[in-house]
Amino acid sequence: MSKTCCPSPTTPESEWTVRQVVCRDEWDDATGQCPACGETVDLRHPHYQVELDRERPAGEATKLTHERRLLSFCDDSCANAWLDVPDR
Repeated sequence: MSKTCCPSPTTPESEWTVRQVVCRDEWDDATGQCPACGETVDLRHPHYQVELDRERPAGEATKLTHERRLLSFCDDSCANAWLDVPDR
């Protein structure tokens, strides 16, 4: 599963938009927790990564206009289960 999603236009108060879902391996010498099942994800081995993006609210003392968040999942079934929940 490797796809890139075209984000919809956002507003300053917008929620996170899924930018891409990709299979990764040898990403980092660390571990994380799968947001779907809670299992430990070893980032050195194959896992799925979801990249989220949203606009930052105007008026903050920064030049950054977007925030990015990376989530690591055990496998494609956990990533799909998390993405299929309404209001994500």
